Amino acid sequence: MTGRSFGALGATIRYEALLSFRHRTVWLSLLPLVALIMVLGEFPYGRNRTGDIAAVGETALLINFLGSLGIAIVLADRLAGQRRPGLRELFGATPAGGLARTAGLVLGPWLIASVPAAVVLVSMGGWLAITSGGPGPLGAAVIGVLTVVAPGSLLLTMVANVAALLLPSAVARVLLVPFWYWATLLTPLLPIPTPARTVWSPLGDYQAAQWLEVALPGRTGGWLYPAVSVTSSILACGLTLAVTALAFLIGHAITTKGR
Repeated sequence: MTGRSFGALGATIRYEALLSFRHRTVWLSLLPLVALIMVLGEFPYGRNRTGDIAAVGETALLINFLGSLGIAIVLADRLAGQRRPGLRELFGATPAGGLARTAGLVLGPWLIASVPAAVVLVSMGGWLAITSGGPGPLGAAVIGVLTVVAPGSLLLTMVANVAALLLPSAVARVLLVPFWYWATLLTPLLPIPTPARTVWSPLGDYQAAQWLEVALPGRTGGWLYPAVSVTSSILACGLTLAVTALAFLIGHAITTKGR
């Protein structure tokens, strides 16, 4: 991408973010979900009593599971909306290129929709930092947002948009729930292949175990279940981002072909 393309991408992200910020449906859908997460996560102290950082880590995983699902359901039709009559011509008249426009259509609303959950986690980290007398929980909250919540949320949002291009939006939204459970929480003990609790899981288990002091349940050994380390945690996060990029390219190819 050239400098002009990056400028167009930034402008598209800002425009789409502003539209989403003014859209009441986004807030009416996500704020009750955030309130539920706060109740389930026992905000501001967290469910994990073994330590403040572990409490932040457990909450980050909870936010990634429930919050990411809510964000993806709300934003599932961002790319499919380009197919509406008149919008193709409108988008074609903008200075943003194809890739920049597609990325901006998803990233702008996703950034806005991600704010409430991120505020909850950072606020929790800040409160625990004050009560514990050290900055550790606040730093853990920032790490949780960047390595656990954001990658998982963006991945599911992209998958939702690709699914909505191939299926009716309502069907795609319904299917997201079992898909996310299969990808993140389904126990490997069941005779169903699943990325849950492996380095392929988008839940962020490895990152939470390495940097947020969360115990990682399940098997270890083999390339799918490596021991928790900096390398395996970076690998897990990198795989999530790689799958996100692949989903983005697929979605872009479908929308481009449909024009």
